[in-house]
This record gives sequence, structure tokens and C-alpha cells, in this order.
Amino acid sequence: MNNQQDPLERKATEQPQQTEAAVPEPEPVAAPEAAEPEATPEAIQAEAQAPPAEEEMEQLEAAAQAFWEQAEAEHAPAEAGCRVRMLLRPCGRAIYAAPVGVDERPVCLMHSKDPAKSDGEFQKEFERILEAAGNGVADFARFVFPRAAYRDRKFAARCIFVAATFTQAAKFSGATFTQDANFIKATFTQAAYFDKATFTQDANFFRATFTQGADFNEATFAQRADFMGARLTQPAGFIGATFAQLADFMGVKFTKDADFSRATFASYADFRHAIFTGAARFAPSAKSEGAEAKPCKFKDRALFQDARFQDYADFHGPVFGEPGSSTARPVFSLARFEKPERVTFYKTWLGQTLFVNCDVSKLSFSDVGWGRDGERVRVYEEMVALDDQTAEPLRPPVGSRDERNHRLIAETYHQLKNNYDSRGDPWTANDFHYGEMEMLRRLSRFHNRWARWLHQNLGMTALYKYASEYGLSRGRPPGWLFLALVAFTIALLCSGLRPVPGRAAARLASLPQVSGQPGTGEELSYSRYIRFGIRDQTGRETGPGSLFIDGFATVVGIALLQRDLPYEPATRFGRLLAYTELALTSTLAALFILAVRRQFKRGGD
Repeated sequence: MNNQQDPLERKATEQPQQTEAAVPEPEPVAAPEAAEPEATPEAIQAEAQAPPAEEEMEQLEAAAQAFWEQAEAEHAPAEAGCRVRMLLRPCGRAIYAAPVGVDERPVCLMHSKDPAKSDGEFQKEFERILEAAGNGVADFARFVFPRAAYRDRKFAARCIFVAATFTQAAKFSGATFTQDANFIKATFTQAAYFDKATFTQDANFFRATFTQGADFNEATFAQRADFMGARLTQPAGFIGATFAQLADFMGVKFTKDADFSRATFASYADFRHAIFTGAARFAPSAKSEGAEAKPCKFKDRALFQDARFQDYADFHGPVFGEPGSSTARPVFSLARFEKPERVTFYKTWLGQTLFVNCDVSKLSFSDVGWGRDGERVRVYEEMVALDDQTAEPLRPPVGSRDERNHRLIAETYHQLKNNYDSRGDPWTANDFHYGEMEMLRRLSRFHNRWARWLHQNLGMTALYKYASEYGLSRGRPPGWLFLALVAFTIALLCSGLRPVPGRAAARLASLPQVSGQPGTGEELSYSRYIRFGIRDQTGRETGPGSLFIDGFATVVGIALLQRDLPYEPATRFGRLLAYTELALTSTLAALFILAVRRQFKRGGD
């Protein structure tokens, strides 16, 4: 595990600081009584890192309102002007003469929603703000842009587009943001073009709304890319995008297709609670002109916990993780695939993927690799360290003495077994069947150490494993069957076999080499042989080998339910041995037939 603090833990633990810098989130222009306070970049950063809990949001709003009441009292301008809240204080610009009914209240040119307002005057003021800011803060909070054509533009200032509205296509293609770019709660009413843009510092699109297409193809995010809670109602393209730090898409709703083909995630990729209504692509298939078809790469964790895939999902050849890393990488715990027949994992390695509590019984796994323990396939749920935050569902239930939640792991194995069986791949299905049975064997309700050991190593499931590798071995049942016949032969010869009157005489008349003297009542047993010897019909003393053959033939006859055997057990203990032999040999034979059936089902080795 990395010694650095886990970003997931950081989100859960860091709280916004309620100081002078901890100002509230902004929201679009509204009437004075309905407007919300503005947010500073520090508060924005803290809010983006905090969990999206409703109670925390309410607390943040209350703190924000208190801050703004104090800030307005201290910084209210002496003269009337635009009262729209900017980064730290009301705007103060001259009121724009907008047509009646266009704006809810008197505002300046920059904040007016008038579609006929002068774009030239707007852009002049926009450039003035940038020039005045230099390398400082350029505050465009709640601006209503009549046009945004900034292709290949370099923004040296820290640009604040908090709650801004872009009424036409927002063209930032090839632009470079050398400091933080904050588009928190911004609204793009037309297409947003950020293709090939470079964000050298944090890019914050927290709760932004894209009502038309969003193009981030081949964009570079050198620091954190925050899209948490954003809404993308039309196709969103991140083809070939590079995310050098945390890519936060937690809670994002992709109403149309979301294409991350050829994207590179160098750090965490967080898609928890995301909703993919359209197609979700993490594949190398789509590519721009002249670009090399390379796979989508997740070099660290890819978190899809509680994500919803409502349609097609293509995980074609993605690279999950760096070789040698022990960190859980793709995590699909509690993810929901509403059309599982349209979900494909193809030519990728899933040896460190968590599917616990996710129904994988109908997903398409084609030419994928799984983890192994020697010859056995193992899912990562068996191996992931339980102190890992993503492994929380695998921790044993309260009061259990198990090492981990074996029942949940058995469910995953069972679903994968059914998946591969239904797709005509019983070879892999057999591996998952073995894993399922291993989890059930280790599952124990006992708390006493010795009782647990006996249950796990000498219980019925354990005996099933020893006898036939859970019905998968063709060699073990015949081997155990032969050993059982030899053991019962010796045991019955020790307890004694007596000739059956009439039946033994008729049988032995044609078999002179068989031991014993028919019709004399002389039993076959090792004790009698040692004390008195046993002679055949010619009077010659029979050897221990012939005696064993006679006993073995009797044991085989009992196993085959033959009724005309010349010998039968001479004692009650011998009869008990015969019944036990019949049950055991029948079970071993059934296990052998089961193993052969599975082998024929899979077409042989």
C-alpha cells in the first residue's frame, strides 16, 4: 500500500474550514431574497473533496449565508450598482439597460441575460479583467457569455467561471490554463469544446451542466480534474484525454454516450455513483484522424462502486493497473448493469478486479485473464488485503471467526461459473466451481478453534474435495475406489467370510482354484489361515494370494449388488462392513460418473 493518504479517505475526512476563506458555493443569478452566497476557491476545493451528503450541504449553505451577511455589511459599495455576488463581494458594475422582463433584477452587462447585448462590449470587459488580473485571479463568476471563442488561448490568470452561463458554443479548443480553471456550476447551453485543451493546474467542473455536446477529446489535465456531480445531457467525449492526477467523476450523470476510448488515467479514476444512461466506452476502437489506436489505461484504481450502466458498456482491452502493484484496481462493487447482455470485457486482465456484490452472471467475458493460485483460477476477492477501503464488504460479518466473508465470495464464484457454463466454456466454469466450493468449505459457523478445524477439514464438503476435487477429477474417484475395495477385502477377511450352502458348492465345483472346502462350513479368514491353513478341493493348502483373490472377488460382488456370491460375511461386524462398503463404493462410482460427464460436456481434455 502507498504511504500517501488515500484520496478516498481524504474525501471522507476533510471538512470545509468555516473561516473568512470558507465562503459558500455560488449559484445562478436570482432575486436578492433567493440568491445564495458565493464560494472562494478554497471553499470550492474543500466542497469538492467532501462526500456528497445532504446534511453536509445544508450545513455548508447555513455557513455560507452567515458569511455573506457579514461580507456585505463590511464591503457594500456606497453607490448603487450590480448586486450579483462575485467571488468575494457584489459586482458593483453599472446597471445595464436590459429590456423589461429579461433579468429578474437590475444587473450589469456582464451578468445580463439579454441575448441582444453587445458582444463587443462584453469581450472588451472580459479582456480588461484578464489583463488586470495578470497572474492573479480573474473573476468571471455568474457571467452570461453571449459568445465564447477562445481557441488556442493561453489563460495566465486563475480563471473563475463559477456559475457562468455560456449561451453559445463555448470554444476552448487547444486553450491552455496555466492556473486553476473553475467552472463550478457553470451552464453550457450549447456545445462545449475543450478538445486538446491543457489544464496545468486543477480543472474544476463541479456540478457543471452541459446541455449539448461536451468535447474534451485529447485534453490534458495535469492536476486534479473534478467533474463531481456534473450533468452531461448530450454525448460527452474524452477520447485520448490524459488525467495525470485524480479524475473525479463521482455522481456524474451521462445522459447520452460517454466515450473514454484511449484515455489515460495516471492516478485514481473515480466513477462512484456515476450514471451511464447511454453507451459507456473504455476501449481503443474510437480514434481521431492520425491518432494511434491505443488502449484505455488505468494505472491506478478505477472505482465504479454503485455506478449504473443502463445500456451498452464496452471495456475492450483496457489496461488495469501497473505490473507489481498490490492495490485493488478496478472496483465494481454494487455496480448495476441493467442490460448485462450489452456489457463486454474483452482482452483485458481482471486478476485484480473486485466484483463483490455485483451481478456478473450475464456479462460477456471474452479472452480475459483472471488471477491464479497454482493451477486454480482465483478472483481478487480472495486475495485483496482487508485493510483496503475497497475491500470493506469482504470483511467478515460481526461475530464471525472467518478470515473474510466467504459467502459473498462464493456468490461471485457461482455467478461466474454460471456465466461461463452458459457461454459454452465449461473449462473456466469448472475453475469457478472449484472456487465456489472452496469458499463454502471455509465457511464455518463454529467459534471453537478445533470445531472449526474439524468442520473445514473433515466435514462433508472437505470429504467431497478429497474424494473428487468437487466432482472435477476423473482420476481420484477410481483411485479411492480401488483402495476402498482393497481395504474392505482385508477387513472382511479379518472378520471372516463363510460359504453360502449350495451356492458355494455349485460355484466352487467349476473353480477348483478357489480356496476353501465347499459344503464343509469352513470359512475364509486370515485368522483361520494362520491357525489351521485352508485347503482347496484337491487338498492342497491355498496361499495368502489366492485367499485375497477370493475375498476381493466377494467384495467386488457386494459393490456390484450381486446376489449369487459363494461367500458372505460371517459376523455382524462383517455385515456392517459390507453395508459401509456398498455406500462408499456407490458414492465413489457416482463421483467418477459425474466427473466423466463434465469432461464429456466440455469435449474432453
